[in-house]
Amino acid sequence: MEEFNKKWFQVVWACLLLASVTINYIQRMSDALWAHSEAVRVLDTVLDCIILPMTVVLFIWYCIGLWRTSDRLFWRTCRRWGAGLAVGVVCAVALVLLVRYAKGDNTTINDGERVLIVSAFAAGGLIYGIARHKFKHWRKEE
Repeated sequence: MEEFNKKWFQVVWACLLLASVTINYIQRMSDALWAHSEAVRVLDTVLDCIILPMTVVLFIWYCIGLWRTSDRLFWRTCRRWGAGLAVGVVCAVALVLLVRYAKGDNTTINDGERVLIVSAFAAGGLIYGIARHKFKHWRKEE
């Protein structure tokens, strides 16, 4: 289905995914009454019941489309996804080890340290993203 590749569909899907993750995060981290009201819980349940299964279906649909285009393209794409996942796991392990090394057995982190750690990883991700963009568009062609 070609409509899954339309820009408006991708933007709406990304916004729904972001809203689902945001509501889930707010409910887990906030003690505010509005975050645990019945309306917000119903919204979170509805988004979870729609977004998560449909994301799996779209992922499978995308993989089938890649396979039908070329099995070589499918395996190259899987290898790139696997490499990205491996880099993410290594970064997560590095973050956990950094926190454990810095704090020892007392693993509570205050807000200043949390901002410093997140800022360091965000800066690393930004540098990686810019370098990747520059590498792909080195001729200044869009």
